[in-house]
Amino acid sequence: MDILQSVLDSSSHAIFTLDNRGIVTHINRQAKDYFGLVNHSQYSHDAGRLNPGDFVILGDTALGEDDGDLRPQDLEKLGIKDKKIQTGDTILAAGVYDVRGSAAIYKHVHAGDTQKLSIQTEYSGMPVSAEIDGGEIAVTVGNMRYSISYFISICQLVALDKETGKVKFWQEKGYSARKEGLGNLLRGDTFAAKNPDMEINVVGYHFSAFFEGRAFEGYLQKVMNGEMDRCLDQVCDINGYALVVSILPINEADRTEGVIVRFRKIEDIKFTITERNNAIIKAEEKYREAEHGNADEDNPFSELFGNSTAMASAKRYAVKLARLDCNVLITGESGTGKSFMAQAISREQKRKGPFVAVDCSTIAPTLFESEMFGYVGGAFTGANPKGKKGFFEEADGGTIFLDEIGEVPLGIQAKLLNVIQNKTVCRVGSTRMIPVDVRIIAATNRDLKKEAAEGRFRSDLYYRLSAFSLEMPPLRECRDDIYFIINNLLEGIRQKYGMPEKYLSGEAFNKLTAYNWPGNIRELENILERAVALSESDIIYAEHIELETEITPLTLKEHLKAEEKRFIQQALVQNNGSRIRAMEQLGLTKTVFYGKLKEYNIE
Repeated sequence: MDILQSVLDSSSHAIFTLDNRGIVTHINRQAKDYFGLVNHSQYSHDAGRLNPGDFVILGDTALGEDDGDLRPQDLEKLGIKDKKIQTGDTILAAGVYDVRGSAAIYKHVHAGDTQKLSIQTEYSGMPVSAEIDGGEIAVTVGNMRYSISYFISICQLVALDKETGKVKFWQEKGYSARKEGLGNLLRGDTFAAKNPDMEINVVGYHFSAFFEGRAFEGYLQKVMNGEMDRCLDQVCDINGYALVVSILPINEADRTEGVIVRFRKIEDIKFTITERNNAIIKAEEKYREAEHGNADEDNPFSELFGNSTAMASAKRYAVKLARLDCNVLITGESGTGKSFMAQAISREQKRKGPFVAVDCSTIAPTLFESEMFGYVGGAFTGANPKGKKGFFEEADGGTIFLDEIGEVPLGIQAKLLNVIQNKTVCRVGSTRMIPVDVRIIAATNRDLKKEAAEGRFRSDLYYRLSAFSLEMPPLRECRDDIYFIINNLLEGIRQKYGMPEKYLSGEAFNKLTAYNWPGNIRELENILERAVALSESDIIYAEHIELETEITPLTLKEHLKAEEKRFIQQALVQNNGSRIRAMEQLGLTKTVFYGKLKEYNIE
């Protein structure tokens, strides 16, 4: 008996080992289960391939991603010839395979659009449907439902035999390792048999034949060649699944002879932390070490926050937006991480020019135009005689991030709209138009639609920016993520001040998770930073956690008064301070109007 194999099988973790050539030498049952190398269904089907006349129902959340490199032209096998379908799109389709003149029913949306789709049809009198919704893709044939859940992308294909009308194939978790993606099957590749006892042998084969993931392969290479002593608890997407990975070297005589690779599901870590709420809370040693020097190798979205339902949905949408060269509007409450999301989109996108971040709330109104669009020599007394580039010229070929775009003055908004429409800027003091190729990512905590309706933001600019918008969820809607955010923030604070590691006591941790976080992640970071400074040992206790008193919600009457005051102030601004015209606009009598000015202390 192989002693090492027995040890691996007794572990609660999913583990496999590789030699120094990347060949799998051992793998335990838990790893086989994680990656679908054993059958998870009680049903069976024979080996084979798709044959002309078979009825095929398929779904794909991101064309070309984790689906056997499915290409738009591959869909012609179902009679789908639609030039609007592009790589990255989401699609559901049902039709006859490889029969000339057949026409499929299908629905598709471009990358970044809705994640919900459904189709219904019949085959030989039997109802057939498919749907994509809530991180799951499912095909239903009669009373049988074939479903796969996903984090970033997934595909599903169910095939009915043309002769018998029965299901001859369906996708299950592990199709990537079995090379049974949609692209493979539609292009004529075979599929393996499935039965309750089915098991794929990976020992003796190179790991890349079964396990795919850019960040994972990067970490593996670094441990193999000695660039990293070890890799501990890194979040990686492998075969489309988000897993926490550790890679430990097997050294002999100062040489790496192989590695041990250990996986855990993120949900397993959450359970472990919950169980330990009366002890020192620490998700393993850390949820993930963010290695800034390896940003190009890692998926930048895996560094963001956590994987609760709300945040996972936002990250899936952001991944799709990153692959489109479109303007993006990021909305959300203050402190939700809008700037981090903008940077992640910039790192993931294809254009690799500069990333210029502009905090619109810190620029004086009189300097907006020159800062944004630049100026020529002599335009300002005392300014640089050679002139200066504006932010848009500095971002040429890359991305400009306009944080707090709701603070941009109305006059500048018109010029900003012109830049978007014409892709040119004109420096202050010049008439020459300068072409710029810039992607705009804007962010705001305001309701710009409401601001536009009330005349404080240009509606045409709003609709230009909001065609692709992404809302960052508040922390109170992502409570499961607090476990991991705390550990990430503590590690960052430790590195920032060069301090030893510190851990939260169970009582301190419970105090943080019970709070409603009106200031979101920014407030959490400030509180942790203060707690780290106050604690004199390596343990942070509840008394070190100083929470702000939450703002008492306004009553309906208080809300109405606040709105009334705002309407009066707005009318005065729109009428250049004329009280008579403001009074007429609001339809108030002189007595009522001046009474309101006194009540609200409006000068």
